Amino acid sequence: MKQLLLLLLLAASLPAVAQQADSGYVNIHADPRIAVIVNKPANTNRAFIGKVRGFRVQIYNGNDRKKASQIKMDFMRMFPGVRSYLVYNNPQFRVRVGDFRSRKDALDLYNKLSARFNPSMVVPDVVNINTVRKNKDNSEEEND
Repeated sequence: MKQLLLLLLLAASLPAVAQQADSGYVNIHADPRIAVIVNKPANTNRAFIGKVRGFRVQIYNGNDRKKASQIKMDFMRMFPGVRSYLVYNNPQFRVRVGDFRSRKDALDLYNKLSARFNPSMVVPDVVNINTVRKNKDNSEEEND
């Protein structure tokens, strides 16, 4: 009986000895790519490509698809840097141009187009925003 008690006491003290030998440090085995992401500085001037609420200038609204396509082509020839969209909402074809975040920016284009494309108006829409192109243009200007 004494030997059994001694054996139990010895078995119970082994984990205590193993804990005393601990150095107090924790080893973490993780993927080294996590450290790269964690230590990467936050870029507040990050580029954004996506869709947001904004404004476009509508330069045609009617039933004639050929006329809508012709007006879109005319606009593309006059303003090659501005995106244009041919939208079909049954039974109307609409030609909308530009991707603007603010109504003021859309009004600037509207003032240029109102004499040529009549009737035209500024309409709210979901627009495509691409700040990558703007950031590249700004960095090229700074380097010059």
